[in-house]
Amino acid sequence: MPQKSAFGVYAALTSQIASLAALVTFEELRGHDLALQIAAFGGDPKAPGAEAVIGDVTVFAVLVMGVVVTTAAAAATYLSWLASAAGVRKLTATAAWLIPLVNLVAPVLLADQAWRERAKDSRLRWLVLVSAWWVAGLTTISLIVESHAAHTNLTGLGVRELTAAGVTALLCAATVWEVSSPPLRLPRQAIAAMSPSSK
Repeated sequence: MPQKSAFGVYAALTSQIASLAALVTFEELRGHDLALQIAAFGGDPKAPGAEAVIGDVTVFAVLVMGVVVTTAAAAATYLSWLASAAGVRKLTATAAWLIPLVNLVAPVLLADQAWRERAKDSRLRWLVLVSAWWVAGLTTISLIVESHAAHTNLTGLGVRELTAAGVTALLCAATVWEVSSPPLRLPRQAIAAMSPSSK
C-alpha cells in the first residue's frame, strides 16, 4: 500500500478537524448571540438591525462551507485509500459507508480486510484499535445529532463534539497507519546477533 495514499488521508483528516475547530471557536465566541440576533429579525436580511450582523453571518457561512468541503475531501480520500487497501472497487467501499444499516458493520469489515491483506501480526491490538475507532465515530455522530436537536447557538457544535471528532480522526489515522506502514525489517546483522546460535 503506497504511503502517499495514506498521507493523503492524514492531511485530509487534519484539514477536517482544523476547519471544525475554527467553526466551534466561532460558535463559542459568537454563536449564541448571533443566533439570538438572527431570531430577533426573523432571518429577514432587510429587517432593521440585520445589516449589523452581515459580516458575522458571512464568516459563519464560510466556516460551515469549510467544514463541508474538508469533510467531503476526507471521506473521498479515505474511501479511495480503503478501496485500494482492501482490494475492492471504490463503488463497493462507498456503498459500504452509505447504505443504511449495512454501514454499521461493513466499513469495519473492509478495514479488517485491508489489515488482513497486509498479513500483519498482533491481531488483538488491531481489533482493539479498529473497535475503538468505530465506537468513537458512532459516539461522535450521536453527540452531533443530540446537540443539534437541543442547540442554542447556530449549529449545536461545541467543544464536546470537537473533542469526540478529534479522537475519532486520530483513531482513524491510526488504523490507516497500522495497515499502510511498512513492516519493520531488522538488518540481517541484527537478526544474526539476536539468534541463539550466535551466543
